[in-house]
Amino acid sequence: MMNEKSRRLIGLVLGLLMGLAFGLVQELINPLFLPGIPLYNPGPGPAGSVLISCLGGGLLGLLAAWPEDAIPGIILSSLVGALGTTLLNLMGRSGGLDIAIGLFVLLVITFLPRAMLFVPTAALIRWGLYVWSEEFQSVSFSIRKLALTGVTIVFLAGAAGAFSLHTRAGRDALNATNELILAGMQAASVDSLPEPLRSVDGFYQGARGAYSLELSDNPDLLPVQRPIAAFGVQEYAVFVRFENRYRFGCAFTPPNPDPVCQIY
Repeated sequence: MMNEKSRRLIGLVLGLLMGLAFGLVQELINPLFLPGIPLYNPGPGPAGSVLISCLGGGLLGLLAAWPEDAIPGIILSSLVGALGTTLLNLMGRSGGLDIAIGLFVLLVITFLPRAMLFVPTAALIRWGLYVWSEEFQSVSFSIRKLALTGVTIVFLAGAAGAFSLHTRAGRDALNATNELILAGMQAASVDSLPEPLRSVDGFYQGARGAYSLELSDNPDLLPVQRPIAAFGVQEYAVFVRFENRYRFGCAFTPPNPDPVCQIY
């Protein structure tokens, strides 16, 4: 039987590795598939986000390994994981009080389902602890098996991070918006702007300097009238933020190739 200190230390290390793998893939996969697109990254930036993911994974790993029995550790780690994502969503949300209250109610309703999403993570930590504990108790333990267990855990964490990749339609919306902006910034007059940008208040004067793009699957956040989407068709919005604080967004309703854009 692995002693308490060793069990928790290994849980911490495995959690740190999982968080690092998840965070790296999550941060790098969209820039890899969208080269040249200035993606919006709120908060502490890519390096800070990876660090938070790494530390969060370490905490969840430590909590999963804290009790001697597996099930209480899995439950504790999953509940704390759901609580942590709830707080991060609330802190990272911009908007008015009504939006914040609506988001809070939604997060409370979905708390237990989100906690279930952390169960595989905690269970994976406990599986790693079991394998390592069995090996360390063996007279001739296998370093290869210990390493393979760690690599498997890191690989699965990275694979989970890959689900952060935007859909093909979402990537197309980001590319189309970026092309619109570049064409608009080269326009010699308002009349020579691309058609979707001519109705955007202040684009010709305000769209100057560096900018970033954020993809959303909720185009209702934009104050625009757009075509009615067919049942089951996913619409997207791309929010554009310039460093000079000028902002606008474009709503995409497939199969219509032209977005509807306006400031927000």
